[in-house]
Formats: sequence, C-alpha cells, structure tokens
Amino acid sequence: MVLLPVFYLIVQLVLHSVIAASTSSSGRCIGPIEVKSNQDLDKLRSCQVMEGSIAIKNISSFGEIMNLSQLQHVHGDLVFENNEDLSQVVLAGLKQVDGKLAFQNNRNLERLDLTQLTGVQALDISVEPALTAIQFPSGLSQIESLTVTDTLVTKIEGLATSKIKDVHIANNKYLKDINMNHLQQVNGVMTIAANSPNLTMDLSSLSSIYQADFRGLAQLAGLNRVHQITGDLSFVANFFSSLSLPNITQIAGTLTVSNNLQLQNLSVPQLQLLGGALSLTNNTDLSNVSVPKLQQVDGTVDITGNFDKVDLPNLVDIRGGLNVQTSSTQFSCDDGVNKLQGGVTKGHEFTCKSNVSNPTSTIGHNSTTNATGYDYASSSSKISLSQTIILASNFILIYLALIK
Repeated sequence: MVLLPVFYLIVQLVLHSVIAASTSSSGRCIGPIEVKSNQDLDKLRSCQVMEGSIAIKNISSFGEIMNLSQLQHVHGDLVFENNEDLSQVVLAGLKQVDGKLAFQNNRNLERLDLTQLTGVQALDISVEPALTAIQFPSGLSQIESLTVTDTLVTKIEGLATSKIKDVHIANNKYLKDINMNHLQQVNGVMTIAANSPNLTMDLSSLSSIYQADFRGLAQLAGLNRVHQITGDLSFVANFFSSLSLPNITQIAGTLTVSNNLQLQNLSVPQLQLLGGALSLTNNTDLSNVSVPKLQQVDGTVDITGNFDKVDLPNLVDIRGGLNVQTSSTQFSCDDGVNKLQGGVTKGHEFTCKSNVSNPTSTIGHNSTTNATGYDYASSSSKISLSQTIILASNFILIYLALIK
C-alpha cells in the first residue's frame, strides 16, 4: 500500500518531463522562469513562445552580451534587473510581450535590440545610465504604459502607437527628441520632465488627453487638436517663447503656466471653463495675459509676473480667491481686474497690485488648501477620526472573539 503513492509520483514526474521536453522541442515553454544559472539560460534560448513570465535578475556571470533572438512572444512579463556586467541585450525576434517589459538598474547596459517589437503592455526602462538609444524599427504600435527615466538616451524612435494610458519620461539629461506624432489619445497621465533643455517633442496628432505635465522643453509641437482636458494641464520651467492651445474649451482640473522665463506669447482663445485653478505665474517675459472667453473658474485665479495687461472680459464666476500681482508700472487694476471683486470672486482673498518688486503667488503657499479651495487639513482630521473608530472597533471584535 505504501508503494502505490510512490508509483503515482514517479508516473507524474515522468509525464511532466515528457511534456516539458515536447514543449521545449516545439519552441513553446512553460513559465514562470527565473534565470539563475547558465543551464537556465540555455533552456530559455530554446524558447520561441513563453507561457508565463521571465525574470533575469542579479546575474554577474553570464558575460556582457545576452542573446535571446529566438524569443518571439512572452505571455507574461520579461524583466532584466540588476545585472551588473550586462552591456547588450539582443531580442531581435521579440514581437509581443503581453505583460511588462522592464530593464531596470543594469548599470552597464549600452544597447538594446528590439528590432521586431510591435506590442507590449508596459515598457519600463529605468536607471540605465549607459544606455544611449531606444529604437523600435518595426514601429511600437501597441502599448499601454511607457516609462523612460535616468538614461543617456538622446532620442526615442519608432513610437507608432495611436493611444496610450500613461507616459513618464524624466531625468534623461541628453534626450533631445521625442517623436510621438502618431499619438492621438492619452487616457492617463503624461509627464515629461527634467530631460535635456534642448528637448523637442512632437504631439501633432494628439486630440484627447486626460492629464499632462510638461517641464523643461525647448519646443512642443502639437496640442492644436485637443479640445478638453479631464485632469490638470501644466507647463512649468520650459524654454519655448510661444504656447498655443487654440481649441481647448474646458479643463476639468488646473491650468498651470509657471516659470517659463522665455515665454512671450500665450494663446488660449477658446477656453471657457476651468474646474480647478488658473495659475499663470512668474512668466517674466509675458507682457499680455489674455483668456478672452473664460467664464468660470472653480478654484483660484493666480496671475503674477511682469505683465502690463490682464484681459478676462467674460469671467463671471470665480469660486476661489483672486491674486494678481505684477512688477510693471504700466498695469492698472482698474482696467478689468477690480470689476471681478464682489459678486464674481467668491473666495475671501482678493489682491491686485502693480509695481511690486517681488510678485508673490498664492497657490502652493498655503499648505492646507489646494487650487480648488479644498481644505486638506480638515479632511485629514476627519479621515484620522474615522480610521481611529474603525481601528478601535476591530480591536473590540478581536477581544470578543478571544474571550469566547
């Protein structure tokens, strides 16, 4: 009787070996696989299709070049992480990764071969300080999330997708060109920040965007087709002289244009509604601030700089406060701003000053109130109280269970 379970175990092991051999010989392998040895790597080199994820982490004994050219499709994640000696990864046959394709903290990685890659759920290239190029020769046409941070990349080529959820490209000090002229929809958050001060970006086909933050760009082509923003839209510390948003009518969040020291022309001719704040601050070369069709701002109006004129002729409802300060001696509060006091501005603060040596923004200086006037301090107090009640209730329930 004791031998019977042992017999069944042996049969199962034999069958598993047979199945594994057959899947390997057909190029189809079963994962997940974590590569820890040369034998693991040799097995992986026989795989064309991986049913599961692959992890290649913390390896320092496989040489400088890792060639997995035969791999075509990964039904899972493919992760290269903390491989100190790795200088090249060749994935010349890879077409599709159903999960995440990640290259993280391989500090000597200089080259990626992604010749045939056209689809990936998420691409994450982070802390690769030797990597100089990211190219998709076949055109990366399907992707939900793109992250590129802390590399030496000078350009990103071959992004052919028409829609994406999230884009985060930051801290690539040599990155001068991002061409996303096929992109039509951003359904999540796009963040472009702290790259080369000579960075140019092409978004000329973009028509829909949820939320975006652009920082440190020399030139931004696009946004001409965008009509509505579902979240916030920010332009901070850029180097371009002109910013045009010709067709945007509504922004559900805050519009921020701040610290763009070379900005001379700002055009938002169709904007009517802001669900957050209007923050136009410290754009020192901007002499004329005009939002001609703006009717409603649900947060604060905060305009500071060296401007001579502020034109808000149709603004009838400001649900937060108003702060207008300029260092110009040519500006007069009577030319359109003072009329916003009283019934138009609902918030407690109303400030309008000219000839100010140091114009001061109000947004960000009050740590407990955001752009829409929401009080975070009182909210957090309420949350803390509710959490305390829940925690106490849990302790009581545990105590009652223990004494039964």
